[in-house]
Amino acid sequence: MAELHCEHISYPSADGRHTIAAYLYTMPGVEVRAVIQLVHGMTEYVGRYAHVAAFYAAHGIAFAGNDHLGHGHSIAEGEGRGHYGEKDGRKNVLKDVHTFNGMLHKRFPGLPLIMYGHSMGSFYARWYAEVWPDTISALIISGTAGPSIVNTAGARVLAVLAKTMGEKAVSQKVVHLVHGKPDPNADPNAWLTRDTAWRDELLSDGMGGFTFTVGTYREMVRVLDHVSSKKWARHIPKKLPILLIAGSEDPVGSCGKGVRDVWAMLGDAGVEDLTCQIWEGGRHEMHNELNRDEVFDYCLGWIEDRI
Repeated sequence: MAELHCEHISYPSADGRHTIAAYLYTMPGVEVRAVIQLVHGMTEYVGRYAHVAAFYAAHGIAFAGNDHLGHGHSIAEGEGRGHYGEKDGRKNVLKDVHTFNGMLHKRFPGLPLIMYGHSMGSFYARWYAEVWPDTISALIISGTAGPSIVNTAGARVLAVLAKTMGEKAVSQKVVHLVHGKPDPNADPNAWLTRDTAWRDELLSDGMGGFTFTVGTYREMVRVLDHVSSKKWARHIPKKLPILLIAGSEDPVGSCGKGVRDVWAMLGDAGVEDLTCQIWEGGRHEMHNELNRDEVFDYCLGWIEDRI
């Protein structure tokens, strides 16, 4: 098989200051019949998905995504990682995804485009599906979180902390507020995947695993709070195919409960083509899990049934 081709793309961010780094993966000699647009999670970047891209590209599905503000190569020289937390920074992140979506449609006119949001990216993908549903053919929601009164309360507390501490402040107390206090005797990355060799390799490049600023946490939780409402669910087009995937041991999705709550909320809102698949024993990153080949095959089958 030919070697995976990665095209580097750049464009101005909606914030008017930064240049967004984006990537398009294709397999030479394989005709493109659909496109997946990735919306990646917190403290990571598109390059972590090269193995995912290789699988889909080999099956004729181009794989593309942009590094969010404060992530990967969308950071200006001399800046620290983890900040898009100025006022309304969340809106700039969403607009940057929309800009890249338009570029992909121009590159592949008429082809189905499936949005794939993971973790924090799933919050933004869910919001995107409400704002620009006509630009996507289907939605895959990976490793998401469910509705909770904690989301609303957390957004309010974080707004106060960002105002008092400063939006660019980094605080372990805030980290513990959002994620909970970790067990000092446990592997801090064990929640990502059961595959120890894989998580060690993925986290060894020094580009991930950083800490969000207080302002960025505020913006992210505001997005989660927004997409946790019944009003959001009612705005999702009834005909949009949606697949939710998760592991049963993923703390972000409350070990499956939060994911099922999102599934039920969308079902109650009348979304017709709605699938929820939770793998027993899986953790947060099903695309990096021990059974990732099974996950890839399942998602591919779901996509092919709809394109």
